Amino acid sequence: MANWCNARLVVAGRRGDVLSFSRLSRARPSSLFGPDMLHGEADDLRSGRIKTLEPGLAKKVYAFQIRNDDGREHFCRLSRQFPALCFVLVYFDPNNDPSGSYFISRGRARGYELPGQLQETVMAKHGITDEVFGGEWSPDDESHYWEASWELMDLAETHWEETLLRAIRR
Repeated sequence: MANWCNARLVVAGRRGDVLSFSRLSRARPSSLFGPDMLHGEADDLRSGRIKTLEPGLAKKVYAFQIRNDDGREHFCRLSRQFPALCFVLVYFDPNNDPSGSYFISRGRARGYELPGQLQETVMAKHGITDEVFGGEWSPDDESHYWEASWELMDLAETHWEETLLRAIRR
């Protein structure tokens, strides 16, 4: 049975470079994303609008799922094709395997794993406790779980915010 991981890719750089990546992602998405990323277990690849970070600098966020992987190697290879861009790859494994993020640039990755205590704290803040995990889930529990996981993904993305800005300002 496949293990699916929820993922988010932040593509950042000069506005023109982000636009070029975005155009390619619409014209030939399979040239950038693997088959499992295009059509996941519960959702297909989707993206938001390009957002301005600073004058001349922008980012675009893609959301998808990955099967039996966190995507690091795939996006390290891809980053070699786009040396003017930097990527932040965020991954969250609903099966309680490690979750975190990578800062990826020019084929190299630096990792950040969400601390277990932070994950427990955020889950508890949303009402997801050991008792909930061990029992029957209500529709509210399911909703709270996904709210907590999105918050954790936001925290894993935010970890690289300053690093990302420093790198793309060069």
